[in-house]
Amino acid sequence: MSLSYDELISNIKRQAKRLSKSINIPLRQAQKILATSVYQCDDWNNLRDSLKSDSFDNQLLLLTALHPKADILLFKLLDNNMSIIVSRFKMKFSDQKSNEEISNIIISTFGIEPFDFKNKIL
Repeated sequence: MSLSYDELISNIKRQAKRLSKSINIPLRQAQKILATSVYQCDDWNNLRDSLKSDSFDNQLLLLTALHPKADILLFKLLDNNMSIIVSRFKMKFSDQKSNEEISNIIISTFGIEPFDFKNKIL
């Protein structure tokens, strides 16, 4: 991954802010949902510590570098893991949204328009 630790931290902070705004929850709650649902970490601090480790045993940590102009491989990584991310999101944030709505929320969390995401993974 070519981004520095500071750039990855900036990315996850922006992701948490976008998630907070899109589902209208406090930032701390959005950070926890992002860490546990998307990155499969125990909490926000564990996510930050995992990024420091440079081991990337958890391939989902690669998504910390996902942004609208990222490599297509990162888009495909998100797409390949979307169903499990959606199911973890539903467990953490019980709302009556459809899987497609949740997928769109997750995609938007990365600053990507759902339409653009679909075009990239085709």
